[in-house]
Amino acid sequence: MPLLLSKPVSPFSTYAIWNITETEAQLLEMIDETPPEAQPNKKSEWIVTRILIKYLCDSFNLDYEGVDNLDTGKPILVDSDAEISITHSFPLAGALINLRKPCGIDLEWPRQKLHIVASKFLNKDEEKYNTDLQSLCKIWASKEVLFKIHGNKNLSLKEEMKISFSGDWQVDGMIRKNGNSFSHKIAIEPIHNYLLAYNI
Repeated sequence: MPLLLSKPVSPFSTYAIWNITETEAQLLEMIDETPPEAQPNKKSEWIVTRILIKYLCDSFNLDYEGVDNLDTGKPILVDSDAEISITHSFPLAGALINLRKPCGIDLEWPRQKLHIVASKFLNKDEEKYNTDLQSLCKIWASKEVLFKIHGNKNLSLKEEMKISFSGDWQVDGMIRKNGNSFSHKIAIEPIHNYLLAYNI
């Protein structure tokens, strides 16, 4: 199987990353599902994330019955209590599975546009990182992980999330929503020219 990378996060969680070089026809031969109509790159991402989720299910001896989506857009495994998350930023696509708790994974490219939109996702304590593109990208990717874990569209990246660096490649993420607080440790790894973030 042409995986770029597969790595256990814990005894009950693993992620996998794929670098898409195959044609759509080649990818279609690898699945028994019919992708939705979409632009070629988006369709390839859809196919690959399903291949990856099935691969991750197999690694934990879980039956793969397909992927569905909640009303919020959060992906779920059909007929399974295992939690999943997917990410794609062509040509890379990734997936994460966790047998015990909600999970989130995100791939981001450190692009200059992040400086332009920084005011929309940086809170007061994080504004100091707007001059450092690498740190800025780590914060953005980590907040995307929190967003995917929580699975609520009405969650403010700026007002209801906080990221604190506990090391160069690990952060503590906090969600504050409706008087409740949720903490998550997030690991970050460089992969090709991207940053990969996922909860641990």
